[in-house]
Order: sequence, then C-alpha cells, then structure tokens
Amino acid sequence: MTAPHATGWRELLADVPREPFLPDVVWIDGPDRTFLPVSRQRDPQRWADATCGDQPVITQVDDGAPPPGQPGVVPTSSASMPTVVAGMLDALGAEAGHAVLEVGTGTGWNAALLARRVGPTGRVVSVEVDPALADTARSVLATAGANVDVITGDGERGYPDGAPYDRIIATASVRAIPFAWVQQARTGGVIVTPWGTDYCNSTLARLVVGPAGVAFGRFRDGYSFMRLRSQRRYLVNPDGTDLDTASAEHSITDLDGRDVYRMITASEAAFAIGLRLPDCRMLFEEDRRGQRHHTVELHHSSSGSWALVDVDVDRGRGFDVYQAGARRLWDEAVDAYRWWLAHDTPGVERFGITITAASQVVWLNDPASEHHWIVG
Repeated sequence: MTAPHATGWRELLADVPREPFLPDVVWIDGPDRTFLPVSRQRDPQRWADATCGDQPVITQVDDGAPPPGQPGVVPTSSASMPTVVAGMLDALGAEAGHAVLEVGTGTGWNAALLARRVGPTGRVVSVEVDPALADTARSVLATAGANVDVITGDGERGYPDGAPYDRIIATASVRAIPFAWVQQARTGGVIVTPWGTDYCNSTLARLVVGPAGVAFGRFRDGYSFMRLRSQRRYLVNPDGTDLDTASAEHSITDLDGRDVYRMITASEAAFAIGLRLPDCRMLFEEDRRGQRHHTVELHHSSSGSWALVDVDVDRGRGFDVYQAGARRLWDEAVDAYRWWLAHDTPGVERFGITITAASQVVWLNDPASEHHWIVG
C-alpha cells in the first residue's frame, strides 16, 4: 500500500476544526500508569494545551467509569492526531456520492469530515458501541450541520441496513477484520482499518473487496489505535500493578539495546514477532525505572504467563529477564526475532492479508508465499 499524501484532506481539516467536537473533560498522563482529567471550564489553559496542535487527545478512560475528578487507568476513546486522520482518510479515498460506513464514531469529528467529502449526494453511517459517546456525537454532529446517521451498536457487525458501502473505515484497531465488513462492501469497495496483533498494534490495513466475498490488502506502519471493544485482550495484571519479579525465573539476555529496540518497533521486527507469537501482548515503557532505563513486558493472560525485560540502555547489553508461567515468552520473542533476521528483516509493507469467509491469512511478499499465518 502506497503512503498516503493526504490529498485534499489537510485543507478539509482546516474547514472542519476538531475543537468543537472535543468533550469538556479530556485526559492526560498521570503518575503510576494513570490518566488525569482536565476540565475546559476549570482549567481552560491546561485543556487548550492538551488539545491543540497535531496531537492525539484522550476523550474517555475505563469506558467512562471513573467518578468525576478521579484518575483512570485505561484509555478507551480518543480523538486522533490530525495528520493521522488525514492519512487514513486519504488511504480510504472517499469521494462525492459515496456511501461510507464508519466504525467507531467517538467524538464525531471523523464522521463530519467524511460527510463534508461525500457531499449531499453521498451518505455516512457511523456506528458507536458506547451509548453515551453515540448520544454526544449525534448532538454535536447535528449542531455542526453534518449529515451523519449515528447508530448505537456493535461496529463489529457493521450496519447491514445501510449496505452496500463504497468505503468502510474503522477508528478502532482489530486483530481480526470482521467478515461482516467484507459482506457489506460493494465489489471494488475499500476497507481501511488499524490492524495489529496483540504484540504489535500499530499498523494500518487497506483492503479491496473482490468478487465472491474475498478481500485482499497490504499493511503500512505508524497507526496505533485502541482496540475494538469486542476484540480486547487483557493483561496478566489488569489493575496495572507491577509484576512480581521476585517469584519469577531470572536470566540474562545477550541482546543489546539496538536488538530490543528493533523487537518493539513495528517498522522493524515487532510486526513479524507478533505473527509468530499469537495472543502475546507487549508493553514498552520508556524511562519506567529511571532515565534511559526502560521495561518491556510480555503478557499471555489465558495462561498467566509473562516476561519482563529490564533494559538499562547505559549498560549496553546483558539485560535482566524475568519470566513466569507455562510459556517462556521472552525466549519465544527472541526466537521470532532471529527468524526475522534470517529472512532479510522484512518491513510491514512486505506483508499482506487475504480474507475469506473461512479464514484470514497474513503472508510475506506474496499470497502464495510459504510464510503465512492464520490470524484472528
């Protein structure tokens, strides 16, 4: 998939500004893996600093559960960086007169941009699973004069009553592209969605729907989104507490800092590692244990297995590794990394995906490749 150039979209972003779609309370990084609320009324300057420019804005945490004024733990809805929005919309290629399905209404801003692009002869249907977010977006879109039909429901099912669609776009990441989206797209229609394994959730898939219900596409790097709610996978320690390294098996890895960096970066090895480590979630925290002292965590919640690597960059190599549970996740990740090295270090753009009613298969270089993985 070629890199998008945001043709025409940057100008449209200026015509349909993001700020009116943002809620009065947004969330910023807080201490100990938490997120703190910032109110537009109580602290307008801090709110403005958190929402201006080309940055993502967290608009909901913990599915809206924290009491007013209290910190949250897990971001569950956001307004994406404008440049990311422009890139995705460019990849989608919506045009005047198109019927578009959006999965994940969120603030409604993305839907408003789509409505402006398809014009009065087109239509936009946007599906939002969270009733409160759907109600708010519906109201804000109406105030903005955007012609969008907001549906409260599970976007994984699409919205068959509005099908067929020329374009389908998701604003939440998936590890399995719902076949309902393929079924509801016209032949020749385009599906654009953030896609990722549990290990590497920062790629974008662009697929073209062919005859007989088959979709074919490729990936690009650099699009990290929250997971579709029905496809979430949880951590071994869902409350965010530290892993108990005292009770774990300890070893020293012979990999150096450059190796570890390549193992966690999608444009390097992380995409390939994720394909070879199904159901393994990876977390990286920069400066978690001090400046230039990072942690990499791997989690396999169904078995309770986990690994933690203590990456002291100033040490250079010989990092401490802690592993617990039935699987030795770090050992598996290193094996996958060495496979990636042995196969000419393929980047994300060399992988593609084929979707049928029976399977979803990711392949390297070519659909007929001997290197392929069933995903989902």
